Amino acid sequence: MFHSLFRTLALFAVTLALPIPSAAKLPHDQEAPRVGVQAKVETLSQRDADAIAQAGFGFVRFGIWTNLVDDPVYMRRVASAFRAAAHARLPVLLTMRSTAPLTDPGDSSDARLMAEGRRFGMQVTAIARQYASQLVGIELWNEPDLDRYWPTGDVATTFPVFMQGVCGELAAASRQTRIFGFGFSRAPVGANAASSLLRSALSASPHCIDAVSYHAYGMTPSQIRDVAREVREKYAMPALITEWGVPSQGSAARNPAAQASGIASFIASLRGLDVPLVSIYEWKDTASARTARERSFGLVDATGAEKPALDRIRAYFAADSGSRGR
Repeated sequence: MFHSLFRTLALFAVTLALPIPSAAKLPHDQEAPRVGVQAKVETLSQRDADAIAQAGFGFVRFGIWTNLVDDPVYMRRVASAFRAAAHARLPVLLTMRSTAPLTDPGDSSDARLMAEGRRFGMQVTAIARQYASQLVGIELWNEPDLDRYWPTGDVATTFPVFMQGVCGELAAASRQTRIFGFGFSRAPVGANAASSLLRSALSASPHCIDAVSYHAYGMTPSQIRDVAREVREKYAMPALITEWGVPSQGSAARNPAAQASGIASFIASLRGLDVPLVSIYEWKDTASARTARERSFGLVDATGAEKPALDRIRAYFAADSGSRGR
C-alpha cells in the first residue's frame, strides 16, 4: 500500500554535504527566540535561500502537501527547496498537511480515519528520516481549526481520531525529529475551537508532540506571554509561533512604512515573550493570493525587491545575534 510513497521519496533523496548549524536546537524561553521566515516550496530559489540566511534568519519554514508525495515533479521541487536551504546553511521548519479530503464522503468512520492517520504518520516518519539533519522540527498540519484547511468533515469529531492514528504511528517509530502541533490559526487558550481540538487530540495521544504551535497575527506581547503561560501550565510544553506577520497593503492604513513599523515593534519585544521559536510570514509576496492584503505580507515583493521591513529585520539580527540560533 505504501510502496509507491517510499519509492518516490527514495528517488529524490539528497546527499547533503554541508552541515546545518544546530538544526534541532531550541533556545530556552527566557532567551531571545529562534527566528525564521516562511517561504514556499514552489518558489524558493537558491537566491532566496541565500538572501534569507544573509538577512540573519535562523531557519526557513515551508510545507509539504502529503497528497502530492507520489508526484515525482512535486517531490523534485521539495528536494530542490531542501537543497537550497542546505546550501545556504538554513535549517528547516517543515509543516505537513493534506490539501485533499482524507476520506471519501461516504466513509468517515473512525477506522478509516485511524488508517489515514497511520498513513500520514508513515509519511511524516519517511520525510523526517530523509531530512533529519536539516530539520528544526516537523509541524503536524496548518490551521485545522479553519474549515479552509481541514477538508475532512466536522473537525471536532474527525481531527482527534485522525491524529490518534498519526500519533500512534509516530510513537511506533524511532524518531529524533521534534514534532510540533498543530499550527492553529488562533492561540489554543480558554474555551476556543483551537483549545478544544488540542485538548481532544492530546487526551487520546498525550505524548505525541513536543511543543504547541499556533499563529499570532494581531496579538500583543502581553497576550503572547499569557498564551505561553497557559499552555505550559496545562500541557507542560512550550508554545511556538509558527506564523506572525504584517501586510503592506489591504487598507488605507497599510503601506510598506507601516509594515516596517509593525515588524520593528514586534521584534523589539521578542526577548520577553517566553516563546522559543517564531516564524515570520513571509519572505516573498504571494502574487497568486486572493486579496491585496494576503498578497503583501512579504519582506520582499513578488519580484524580489526589498521592502523597508527587511532593513528592520537586519537591524534586529545585527543587534541581537543570539536570536539567530546559529
